[in-house]
Amino acid sequence: MKVLSIFLSALFPVFMYAEDTFEYSPDRPGCTTGTNVLPQWKVGWETGLAYEHNRRNGSNEKTWTINTSTIRIGVTPHAELRLQMDECTTHSPDGNSHGIANAMIGTKIRIFEGQGWVPQISYLGNLLIPGGRKADYLPSHPGAQMHLLFSNTINRLFSLGYDIGAEWSGESNSPDLFFGACINLMINSKLTLFAESYNYYNGSKQDEWAKPQKASHFNWMSEWGAAYILSPKLQLDLYTDVNFNEPSKYFNIGIGVAWLIN
Repeated sequence: MKVLSIFLSALFPVFMYAEDTFEYSPDRPGCTTGTNVLPQWKVGWETGLAYEHNRRNGSNEKTWTINTSTIRIGVTPHAELRLQMDECTTHSPDGNSHGIANAMIGTKIRIFEGQGWVPQISYLGNLLIPGGRKADYLPSHPGAQMHLLFSNTINRLFSLGYDIGAEWSGESNSPDLFFGACINLMINSKLTLFAESYNYYNGSKQDEWAKPQKASHFNWMSEWGAAYILSPKLQLDLYTDVNFNEPSKYFNIGIGVAWLIN
């Protein structure tokens, strides 16, 4: 019994140290996904609300994202399972839409821990679930997203994340190529500001990416925002987006919460 007591007393601080040194790093806000993977059996829930007014390419749509939710579950020390579902409603002169806007199942896998200026590297893969002919937002066929994620800590104030990938929407054989970069500024131990550029390229010109009657290969986007840590397991965020193809005709704002459940 004495030997067992000594063993437990030595082991308990190790458990406590491991718990204390894990820092929860949510993937929201921002479209450039972070490299951090949840430890095994950890569960995180990231959710939020957003409003978008889109008058690009002659449209006039107002969309409320009623709920965007991502569930992250650590399934191995280096991989997590991801489930995402968004619910939206859109009002436009042509009519109204409502329903599930994104439904995905995927994974994030740590590839390299990073060392010095060599970035931390992870892989993100998602399968887009189709919704059939009657769905207002979901694709008619399965789609896929494949991204390589990179991050560097520059100094105690700044960190940099960057993200490249390919996305198949389920509606076209031509993928969107994704390029994103995000700079983070840590104001203090709780408040972080960020600014990012995230952009899409498609080999086939996209009508909805440009001014009326002027299709484009590129969709240029940017996002700014802030995240505030209320506790080691809870983060609040606020963000807004700009579209540089037609900056005066697009507005987006959102708020969110990230919660490490266990």
